[in-house]
Amino acid sequence: YFVNTTSSAFTMTLPASPSIGDFVHIIDYAATFDTNNCTVGRNSEKILGATSDLVVATERAAFRLVYTDSTQGWLLTEK
Repeated sequence: YFVNTTSSAFTMTLPASPSIGDFVHIIDYAATFDTNNCTVGRNSEKILGATSDLVVATERAAFRLVYTDSTQGWLLTEK
C-alpha cells in the first residue's frame, strides 16, 4: 500500500481474517508520516503481540508485516 498522508493522518486497516503467511507492504508515499502519522489498524488481530494499533511516525518508512498466528498476530519483517 502506498499511503499518502500529505493532507492528514490516515488509518490503514489490516484484513479481518488473515491466514498464516499473508503479508502487506506499507510505504510512506509522500514522506509525510513524521508530520501526519499513519496508523495501522489491527482489525482485532494483534500486531507484534500487542493488542493496540501500530502508529508509524517515521518519514519515508517502508516495511512489511506478515501474519503468523493469533498469539503474535502481524510481525514486522522489513524496516
